[in-house]
Amino acid sequence: MNDPRSAVFDCNVYLQVMLSGHGASCACWQKVLDGEVVLHAAPFVLAEIRRLPSHKSLRRFCSFTEERVERFLEALFDTATLVADPPQVLTFQRDPDDAAYINLAIAVGAEFIVTNDKDLLDLMSDAGPDGTALRRLCPNLRIVTPAQLLRTLGSESSD
Repeated sequence: MNDPRSAVFDCNVYLQVMLSGHGASCACWQKVLDGEVVLHAAPFVLAEIRRLPSHKSLRRFCSFTEERVERFLEALFDTATLVADPPQVLTFQRDPDDAAYINLAIAVGAEFIVTNDKDLLDLMSDAGPDGTALRRLCPNLRIVTPAQLLRTLGSESSD
């Protein structure tokens, strides 16, 4: 077995894990539980997860309650490496709220940010100064979708 890979999950990945119970985000969570991925989180991530049930667009999910989120957070506490909120090393003009995830990945030396957020994913393209600055600062950091992470991990296990 290969050494575990290091990742930061965006809040939308956690949301999909809690809502769905299957799919690529859940498979990524299972990779964390299986020890194939070392997951890093910080207080700002936990706070964002805690705010999810009050989000207007999520109220339609009757079973998505504060209690359910707290149960998930207990599992996250048992699984993730929790670190202090990171210092701001890089700003992200397009979506300043996403900068915290980028700075967390930088602070812990993560190999991956796993997300479905287009703003974050676009940082991997050659367009725009934010992506150029990130690649210059952290050339080994990859921002990927859950499905892309699974493909990466799958290709390594078949070597």
